[in-house]
Amino acid sequence: MTVDWISNRLKPYEASIFATIGKLAIEHGCVNFGQGFPDFDGPGMVKEAARSAISEALNQYAPLAGALPLRQALAQKYQQHGLDYDVNSEITVTNGATEAMYASIMAICNPGDEIVVFEPTYDTYNPIIEMCGGTPVPVRLHPPAFAFDPDELAQAFSKKTRAIIVNSPHNPTGRVFNRPELQIIRDLCVTHNAIAITDEVYEHLTFHEHEHIPLATLDNMRERTITISSSAKTFSLTGWKIGYALAPAEATEGIRRLHQFAAFAVATPLQMGIAHGIERIHTLLPGLVNRLARKRTTMCNRLEDMGFNVFRPQGTFFILADISPLTDMDDISFVRFLIESSVKVATIPVSVFYQDQATAPKNYIRFCFAKKTSTIDKGLMQMKALRSLL
Repeated sequence: MTVDWISNRLKPYEASIFATIGKLAIEHGCVNFGQGFPDFDGPGMVKEAARSAISEALNQYAPLAGALPLRQALAQKYQQHGLDYDVNSEITVTNGATEAMYASIMAICNPGDEIVVFEPTYDTYNPIIEMCGGTPVPVRLHPPAFAFDPDELAQAFSKKTRAIIVNSPHNPTGRVFNRPELQIIRDLCVTHNAIAITDEVYEHLTFHEHEHIPLATLDNMRERTITISSSAKTFSLTGWKIGYALAPAEATEGIRRLHQFAAFAVATPLQMGIAHGIERIHTLLPGLVNRLARKRTTMCNRLEDMGFNVFRPQGTFFILADISPLTDMDDISFVRFLIESSVKVATIPVSVFYQDQATAPKNYIRFCFAKKTSTIDKGLMQMKALRSLL
């Protein structure tokens, strides 16, 4: 008899689009604008602090909740928003924001619960909800502004609504939810006694007048919000996988129960490095954000020159480009064409972030501009061949 190795719980979920595109990009020797990681390194002082921790023999398990210096640094960081979190009972360091999201949903979701998500939806949310026996309820962010319709959001809430996931700055669209939008979300959460889980990993990467506002700072939201973020994008150190969840003590207890079985602890010296960085975040961030803003402008301008309709992101390091002025292909076909043709550039098709493929828009692809100038120049130069190939 043949052994069936995959559980029924996992059978619906194959390799993520990021793993698939990453593999194809390597196979075809592509410039990779697909996966959301920088190809430049993080701050030297943060790396040096991690090296010092290793040299000082801080190499054993950290506490389950996270290294105390990092939790203290996080508490001080959020005090600047007027949010007080207890370092012992309300802050948990996790193996990236992905584990924080997994632990948070597992902690609060029961079979039959509904969790509201915005579409396009980052690809980890729905599988976690479904594996808990819950149901994701999508609400569209409508192009070209990628804003939600307040009436549609209100209709998504019901007696079964357990929570809403709010990803702002939003991946993949680059939208930063403004205060009136957050107020609408806040009012619905309070009215329906719903929990908010926020994914704020791009919180420091906003451009021009756009400002990230933590949802937990709104009236009556501190006590019903799980705030998730990460150092990966803030410090361009995605391989370190240092994420965290800040939540009321009862919610934190549930998150830690899951965390103890999934990972228990996160790399101690890396936590010490990130603590050092967070303590100096206002010194480190301006240079990175200014560099990213210039890369954003360069890539947007050059994609528009090629004929794409471009949504200029308000935050994150992603650009959505409308391919319909250039081709009748759908986004998945066009992404494969870019990879497999002489163009050799990898991007991400946006339709994969929608639950209903029959109604999902098929004309957007996502570019990551958190790349060296030389990488951006090379990829965009190769894309100049598009006109002659289409």
